[in-house]
Amino acid sequence: MKLLVAEDEFQVRERIAYGISWKDYDIEIAGAVGNGREAIVAVEKDCIDIVITDIHMPDMSGLELAKVLKNEYPHVKVIILTGFDHFEYARDSIDYGVVKYLVKPAENEVVLETVLRAKQLREQELNDIHNIALLKQRWKEHLPQLKQSFYKNWLNGRLSTWELEKRSQEIGFSLAGHIYLPVTLDMDPIAETDVRFHSGERPLIQYSLFNITRDVVEDMDGIVLHDDDGLTAIIFFAPSSVEVSGFQLKVNQQLGRLLSTVKTCLKLTASAGIGTCVEDQALLPIAYKQSRMALQERIVLGNETVIPYRNDAPSKSVWLNMNDLEKDIEIAVETGNESKRSELISTLMDIGFSPNHPIAEAKEMLLRITALLTRIVNSHGWSLRETLAEDYTDFMNFNQLLAKEQLMEWLHRMMARISRSISERRKSGTHITVSEILAFVDRHLYEEELSLYFVAEKMYMNYAYASRIFKEVTGSNFSDSVLRLRMEKAKELLATGSKVYEVAERVGYKNGNYFSRSFQKYWGIKPSEMNKS
Repeated sequence: MKLLVAEDEFQVRERIAYGISWKDYDIEIAGAVGNGREAIVAVEKDCIDIVITDIHMPDMSGLELAKVLKNEYPHVKVIILTGFDHFEYARDSIDYGVVKYLVKPAENEVVLETVLRAKQLREQELNDIHNIALLKQRWKEHLPQLKQSFYKNWLNGRLSTWELEKRSQEIGFSLAGHIYLPVTLDMDPIAETDVRFHSGERPLIQYSLFNITRDVVEDMDGIVLHDDDGLTAIIFFAPSSVEVSGFQLKVNQQLGRLLSTVKTCLKLTASAGIGTCVEDQALLPIAYKQSRMALQERIVLGNETVIPYRNDAPSKSVWLNMNDLEKDIEIAVETGNESKRSELISTLMDIGFSPNHPIAEAKEMLLRITALLTRIVNSHGWSLRETLAEDYTDFMNFNQLLAKEQLMEWLHRMMARISRSISERRKSGTHITVSEILAFVDRHLYEEELSLYFVAEKMYMNYAYASRIFKEVTGSNFSDSVLRLRMEKAKELLATGSKVYEVAERVGYKNGNYFSRSFQKYWGIKPSEMNKS
């Protein structure tokens, strides 16, 4: 739920926007602006749900803002906050659909209570629009696509252990308690004498194979997929209690019927490769690769053949654990999480230097880690030499490490160096961005509607990102920084003898009286007194 504050008084605006812990109530401050026009721009650019606005503001009053919002953005809940307790204002507020009319000084508790009431009203509207029954129906319609995506990613080894568990639960598929047998199907090469099809129609024929397979194979027995390269894949599964040989026989019989159906329907032949049967879901991607290798043997064995993989079944090894570990290492390095890095390095040492594993496996593990760290650096568009600097030579001489302690120190140093480089470059990029924003503001002080939304749009930046980094780097809000720049520029121009109305226009004030009041409020003297001095 996003809240926008529109208030021209700095102290009040700051108190409401940042003096209440909105995050504790699942409310996000989308912005704090100084007038109604900026508020309209903010609503246009962002999905604002609630607006707190003063009535008396320059350019556009709070009531005018409420009227525009009612006509153009009726979902926005408006709360009026003002120092004028007039009946006419309250009556107009009701006409414009205002949720509540609060009189200053309203305590933070009162403001919070009112915003929570507006949040409740908005949530009720959203619930009415997206009722549970409708969402369930949409979820049901979308579920087949989600299942296909999950099975394909699983089959191709793209999911870590925790992702397998989480995604399978989301689609209602229980991984435990099953044995799995993957199969790869492909249409056999079309004979040159076949005049019905030409080579360019092979994708169509492959798709026909997929559809026939889906019709023949029952959902309770197997999952049919169209793989990325156009081949048809099947994941046959059965309860773990089933005898493996009997399960394999049943699969062979189903594949025989399937190939016969393909030949009858298409007057063409297809072949199938069968992987080994596995119970551990993490081994399925390996078994699937085996099925594809088995399929390649049709070159020797001929077409219209069901070919089982003839070598040993895959076994759980240390390298399967490495896949998940590498993903965790990448996250820890990218985020600069030192404690997590240390924990993962310890895990690496336990794996590589286990008494059950020869030293050759420890060296192979080190090769994988150097490749991983290189990929992390290269993914940012950097080279190892420029990123590691004086540590580059030691990195390249990793094969000279002889002891566990040396390797641990090397890993700590290299990962820390890469994390530090990532952090420093991000900060540098952030400071450059804020400098560019301030430079843009300085060039456009004459613009009346100089809001962060305006700047972000002109500079092709995301507003939320610009707002966050601006506050992080400068320590102040954008509107306050603009006010400071305008007042400093105005003081400089007035000191050189410029006319008040000229200065007002050059720093973005179309209303000279409003400029004079703002100047006096900021500097404590009138602009005309600057001219005299």
